[in-house]
Amino acid sequence: MSDSQKKSKPTLESLLKDSKVITGKELINKAQEKERQKIILDEAIEFERRNRRAK
Repeated sequence: MSDSQKKSKPTLESLLKDSKVITGKELINKAQEKERQKIILDEAIEFERRNRRAK
């Protein structure tokens, strides 16, 4: 068996393109976005609780 028959290793660029690997900056941005979404959800829940109509 020759080396040419082996599957080549993926490059860093291809892994980044396929989103199999993320950079630290992307990880921080995702965490910040998740926190912003949580704050918005909490505000919406609080708004709905305050404005709920009694049945």
